Amino acid sequence: MTAVARSLAAAHQEQDPLDLRYIASTRQAVLRATTPSRPVGDAGVYVIQLEGNFRRQVRHREKTLHGTSMIIIIDAETGQVTDLSISPQPFDLRGLGRAVPL
Repeated sequence: MTAVARSLAAAHQEQDPLDLRYIASTRQAVLRATTPSRPVGDAGVYVIQLEGNFRRQVRHREKTLHGTSMIIIIDAETGQVTDLSISPQPFDLRGLGRAVPL
């Protein structure tokens, strides 16, 4: 998970992310805590949150998206990244469980 987090941070212009941590949860719980999305199904996931200065060019937007927090959701069974978001501040994920440092 550390390699995935560092690789995605680098792909979003952050070479040295800080405070990498993860929580084992479910996709529904994580998305309920971070977005208005409600996907079908409720697979087990690992949610990684890290801090830094991230930049992302979003298709169909002129401005680059900037943020200091990144959330990465990884399917616990397949290891595949299912979701990624950049936000201006960290989400409060304490309701999902205890965060474990990476």
